[in-house]
Amino acid sequence: MTGERVLIIDDEANIIRTYAAILERKGFEVQGALAGLEAIERCRQEPFDLLLIDLKLPDISGLEVLRQVKELIPDVVAIFITGFGTLESAVEALRLGAEEYLTKPIESETLVSTIQHILARKRENMAVVKGNLRDFSLTSLISVTCNEHNQARLLIRCGNQEAALFFEGGNIVHMTLNGHEGEEVIYRVLAWEEGVFELTQGVPPPRHTVTTGWSALLLRGLQYVDESALETGEWEGGPEMLEEGAGDMVQHLANELRRLEGVEGAVVVARDGIVLAHDLEGDAEKEGAVAVFVGNAANQVGESLALGSFAWGTVAIGKDTMLVLEQPDYYVGLLLGERASPAIVASSAESVFG
Repeated sequence: MTGERVLIIDDEANIIRTYAAILERKGFEVQGALAGLEAIERCRQEPFDLLLIDLKLPDISGLEVLRQVKELIPDVVAIFITGFGTLESAVEALRLGAEEYLTKPIESETLVSTIQHILARKRENMAVVKGNLRDFSLTSLISVTCNEHNQARLLIRCGNQEAALFFEGGNIVHMTLNGHEGEEVIYRVLAWEEGVFELTQGVPPPRHTVTTGWSALLLRGLQYVDESALETGEWEGGPEMLEEGAGDMVQHLANELRRLEGVEGAVVVARDGIVLAHDLEGDAEKEGAVAVFVGNAANQVGESLALGSFAWGTVAIGKDTMLVLEQPDYYVGLLLGERASPAIVASSAESVFG
């Protein structure tokens, strides 16, 4: 593959020229930097696929260069070169994420083959899936990526707009759109019905700006999109179509809550008493009605006594105990096991809500 960008960082200009000539003949785009701080500034201004770094530089060490560049370009790969290597420096280089540690002088064949091998391995670890939003729904793409706990980047282009969603640890952890970042991006991109996407595996997030769990995030986003469509009169479907996209997200939320330790059943219910989803064996309508009654009653008491807003509480239903939790748009009722601690389950549920 040609066109991949290499930055050579060495305090000897003739070495940069020599390596650059070798690599450019193989189709690489090459730039050079004579000092560590210069290299960091170049990486701040433009991306590189691979760094070829001399361990000893006139201002800061090559190890420090890689440490700082990794913060700017998390997926960059690096090869260290040195004329006086030590075991300690080699171990530290590998710990920071360097792929190879070569000792000068380096044969041109060795240099080229090492770089080609490393970049080929990088491409394999960063498999790309491309498609059209008409064929794959955005909610499905997000759901699959989160459920597989993949580290990935999802680029979505609609007209002249481009959004980037970063995944890690089973959640969306960072989102950007035209200079904006954070959770509000989801409210815009979920409204896109046209566009193309590119899902790249193995791309780490540059930072973390999203804390809400992915299912709760999508639920809020879909509700926002639906409400906005109704207010503007742009929605052409019926109520059942409004619920179709959000329904999968709410059911996933109910299933995740049911899996919490100490929980034997879960119901998610709107404030008007309509059951949105459940994962329990009993009467979902009945359990949902209890959750709404307890939540509304607790809020009324809290307001009258100036106790603040309701967060969670328990109620006995025969021999069973239900933990009721309030969320911005709905209530959740969790049927607890005999020895379950309501406080611990409530805390665990917060991780699901995000």
